[in-house]
Amino acid sequence: MPLIEVKLWAGLDDKTVGKIIEKQTEAMCEAIGCPPEAVRVIVHQIPKNHWGVAGKQRSPKYDERP
Repeated sequence: MPLIEVKLWAGLDDKTVGKIIEKQTEAMCEAIGCPPEAVRVIVHQIPKNHWGVAGKQRSPKYDERP
């Protein structure tokens, strides 16, 4: 049973998370030929201040992104 973990900045709505789960499942099924029922997807939404880039907490160049 494949397990896919997706880690993104926090703030996505349920509709977007659902779309991520759907598309990740489709991609895995296409790649390895398994049924959708076999795929598990976990979406982790992590606060931006818990990310580090280039040795710095939440790089300012990423602050402009949603």
